[in-house]
Amino acid sequence: MFVATISRFCDQCKKYARLELSPDSTLICPHCQTEWGKVDRVETILDRCPLCTCRQFYTDKDFNQVLGFVIMGVGIVLVPITYGLSLPVFALIDWLIYRKVPKLVACYRCGSEYRGLSDSNRFKPFIHHIGLKYDKFR
Repeated sequence: MFVATISRFCDQCKKYARLELSPDSTLICPHCQTEWGKVDRVETILDRCPLCTCRQFYTDKDFNQVLGFVIMGVGIVLVPITYGLSLPVFALIDWLIYRKVPKLVACYRCGSEYRGLSDSNRFKPFIHHIGLKYDKFR
């Protein structure tokens, strides 16, 4: 069973932390014990971010972008040896891995990432003009 989690960089200690979401729980950084916010109901957590009270979220793939660049980099390095045939092969491998990776929902304002929530399909991918509106908060 997949557990709903929230992940973010703590404003105080600047360390990345992932916490399990449970009803009526207080979100506390495991590194510095700073209180982030409170979760009333997990089912309605994507109505308003419990950390910054923002109402706008976007979806993203929970995919390590560095891994994607490494896969394509190896394909590019092998181009002279394989006469260019390595690029489509490695692009296909990259795409297949990307398709298998689940989605996450992120808050535009504070950047908190929510994983394992069932209603994540109601959000759209990142929209740049909305992201620009919240750049001043990060």
